[in-house]
Amino acid sequence: MITLDDFATFPDFPVPGVLFYDISPILADPARFRDACEQLTPSEPVDVVVGVDARGFIFAPVVAQSLEVGMAMVRKKGKMPGELLEADATIEYGASELVLDPVGVEGKRVLVIDDVLATGGTAVAVADMLARAGATSVQFAFLMELPALQGRAKLADYPVHAVVEA
Repeated sequence: MITLDDFATFPDFPVPGVLFYDISPILADPARFRDACEQLTPSEPVDVVVGVDARGFIFAPVVAQSLEVGMAMVRKKGKMPGELLEADATIEYGASELVLDPVGVEGKRVLVIDDVLATGGTAVAVADMLARAGATSVQFAFLMELPALQGRAKLADYPVHAVVEA
């Protein structure tokens, strides 16, 4: 079982006042990585797993493969071609423009995987794009949640699972 002790921490990264939780120790240990992926896997059926740039990309394909479903990506703007949906995300220490290719999302039950739920800005932007793409349901799974930043409150309309809280 993944615990807070499985993360390395770095104060004042990437900006002063932020405590960065590094997932590298989990990735370096095959058993811990497997455990993390299993704990991110929902018990309810889904049709597609969406990985959020960048660390959601590490876990999402493994979870999608174990569920035998496809995967889609939410990327930072400028990293993906085609006709894309766009959304702005306000995050803990800045802002980000995100994009999603809506192909294959309409009518689907979607699991979104990201590494950290902090302020909820990224997740809200992803949920908005998925709604515009026609997803029938959206749920979120995070490796870590920072409850003090109240991101879960912004996701009150969605099922949210976090493996650990800090």
